[in-house]
Amino acid sequence: MGNRAHHSRLSGRAIALGALIVAVGLADLCGAGQWAISQPAMESERQPEPKAQALALRTLQRHPELAHIVLHVTPPGLTDVDNVIIASTMGRIGKRADDDDLRIMRTGTIEAVVAKSGDRYNVSLPMLDRSGRSIGIVALGFHYVAGDDPQKLRFAAAGIRDDLRRQIVSAKSLFSKH
Repeated sequence: MGNRAHHSRLSGRAIALGALIVAVGLADLCGAGQWAISQPAMESERQPEPKAQALALRTLQRHPELAHIVLHVTPPGLTDVDNVIIASTMGRIGKRADDDDLRIMRTGTIEAVVAKSGDRYNVSLPMLDRSGRSIGIVALGFHYVAGDDPQKLRFAAAGIRDDLRRQIVSAKSLFSKH
């Protein structure tokens, strides 16, 4: 009887844990008491959106001063808190926007900082569509050497963002296959 009670208690905890990971979106319910890790939750396995990724790669190619570009976009029909990386030249596809990213998107501010490694100057700014609506964040990493003018790099980042804006009809257009 003692064994049966112990087994029952463990099963209850396992079911509660499963319900929790399903509720927070880390797993999908597969059947009674069964779940599997959600694919979107597995950041390293999520695929970039083809049109957005092509735009990121083209931008990197046109701007040799860039070390990387990352596009955070809110998928159509979702709220800002569902904003994720949909294209990147440095990985992390599927990573949800953090509080700093959301603040940039909501307030329209630009944040810039020298990377800890000292070889990049990272600029994050609101990403806009053609109509001027904020649809996410564009994060640009410039090759950097001590003494480079941060003001010029921020100005260059705004120019790259504006070039992207002319190419983006809407957030939804970045999720299309063609």
